[in-house]
Amino acid sequence: MQLLERATAGLQLIRDTDFSKYLDPEEHARVIPAETLAEEVKRRMLLGKERETGLTLPWMKAQDKVLIRPGKLIVWCGWSYHGKSQVLKHLMVEAISQGERVCMASMEEEVREIWEEMGYLAMATRYPSPRDIDQWVSLFAGKLWFYDQQGRVKPEKLKAVIRYAAKELKVTHFVIDSLMMIGVSRDDYELQGQFIADMKAVGEDTGCTIHLVCHMRKTDSRGGEDQPGSVHDIAGPHQISSIADSIFNVWRDKNKKTEWPAVLKVEKQRGSVNWIGSLGLGYDTASRQYTNEVGGAVKNYCGSNEKPF
Repeated sequence: MQLLERATAGLQLIRDTDFSKYLDPEEHARVIPAETLAEEVKRRMLLGKERETGLTLPWMKAQDKVLIRPGKLIVWCGWSYHGKSQVLKHLMVEAISQGERVCMASMEEEVREIWEEMGYLAMATRYPSPRDIDQWVSLFAGKLWFYDQQGRVKPEKLKAVIRYAAKELKVTHFVIDSLMMIGVSRDDYELQGQFIADMKAVGEDTGCTIHLVCHMRKTDSRGGEDQPGSVHDIAGPHQISSIADSIFNVWRDKNKKTEWPAVLKVEKQRGSVNWIGSLGLGYDTASRQYTNEVGGAVKNYCGSNEKPF
């Protein structure tokens, strides 16, 4: 039995739900007394960044350099086919292993294909055993959801879906892949900018971290995709780089001109952990995981691999 067929029973979809009551919170709920923030602020003032909570990246070299904090807007950019979505799938598998609850909204990919790919990533093999598959489905049950929407989606509806997922499902990380699949004209930078601001507000309101995939503009510049782009190459309004709390730029060295198969550029990072720089990563073709070093070990999130069937 194929992985996709065996695991489909564990696929958790968000589809036929009345999202109308999740469109926007009552404005009076935004007015809060200062003392309700006392305990959190006291902890932050006394303990500092050493005890600040958040999601860490799967690679040892990123420890103490990158922290994805709750309720923030995270932008993932990069040239087309350079691995943005793959890195995010890997990170969301890691997030679940750290106790987070995840919802994926990829309007470009069929949800069962994403589910299957995340399974291979989690098991670190393209040839899993029946036991590995069953263990993966069991471990991820109640921790991973998919918004089953193909094609473009209206901004207001997506806002409601995120609020629903955060409130009813206790989702802590919501992935939107991608900005160009939001129901706004690609040339309407004003509405796109409003959507970015809305995503920032939804994250702050719900405490759910929102990961937004953004494409790069096609370039005719010297070097082109042979080198990583920058935040100035992101297709969309200038609000993307100014409003986002963190920006990660994924680049693959397809022509093998450097020592690293892939590079993750940390372009922006707000907070007490605010390191900016580049992380070279290896890439394992069998599991499709990015690794700490070239030829480095992959992580099996589901236990040992038996003899494949």
